[in-house]
Amino acid sequence: MIRLLCLACLWMTGLGAVVSNASDSGDSSTPNSVAVPASDEPTPPGVAPADAGRWQLIWRDEFDGSALDETKWSYRGLGPRESANIARDCVTLDGHGLLHLWVKEEGGVLQNGMIGTQRKFETRFGIMAARIRFPRQQGQHGSFWMQPAAGEKTPNDAARSGAEVDIIEWFGAGRKDSGAASNVYWPGSEKLNRVGHMMDLHDLLPKGETLGDDFHVYSVEWSPKGYLFRVDGREMMRITDGISFQPQYLILSLLTSDWETAQLDHAQLPNSMDVDWVRVWQTDAPELGSVK
Repeated sequence: MIRLLCLACLWMTGLGAVVSNASDSGDSSTPNSVAVPASDEPTPPGVAPADAGRWQLIWRDEFDGSALDETKWSYRGLGPRESANIARDCVTLDGHGLLHLWVKEEGGVLQNGMIGTQRKFETRFGIMAARIRFPRQQGQHGSFWMQPAAGEKTPNDAARSGAEVDIIEWFGAGRKDSGAASNVYWPGSEKLNRVGHMMDLHDLLPKGETLGDDFHVYSVEWSPKGYLFRVDGREMMRITDGISFQPQYLILSLLTSDWETAQLDHAQLPNSMDVDWVRVWQTDAPELGSVK
């Protein structure tokens, strides 16, 4: 049986109310990546042109600088995690529009990168999207996900408790499944509830290509009716259970969990998950979105 890691093991306590919905206006072109038209007002992926005007870009990071913008992001979970260590120096910017989250090895200990917007940007409903190139190899997993900023942790009530929303998890190339998954988790009576599954990427990618070969845009449209997961604007999955009505914050991570590290080729380290941008759109009528 192929084991699927859930990021829910990193479920954390609530971290406060909505703090910021600010946006900046920068944009960038990215070297060594798929060309994307530059725009001061990019439209959300997968939204019909006739509906694009209803969506407002409320938050973004284009990673244009040479250091992490700590008005938008915090280093998350620094310190030991299982047999690895989450470290600040596993988060870098190249000065040309890319954020890198690294897996490295120092003194025989694997080092991982993770950042989040907790206490800096937390919002409710909208379209959350990121343009990412994942590392190819197994033994690690790259993720773009959300956690609730607060919530009552009421069993079986995601509306009150909030939910972990794994917009994309990538477990590496060469698996029997696609290596990519989207899931939603929320508290149950005895354990976490989970809805979601591995993605079918056959109609999305050229034959022989994986999500570790190039940049792709991963997004979720989150409304009071559910979650619509897209890759490159194409619908991949709809989930209508576990709907959070709580403010949530964004997380980017590249982690090595003990269950998967036997597959990691240490000779290929360091390797990185590369992020071009992260953007969030909202509409004043989320119930009229694409999730029916």
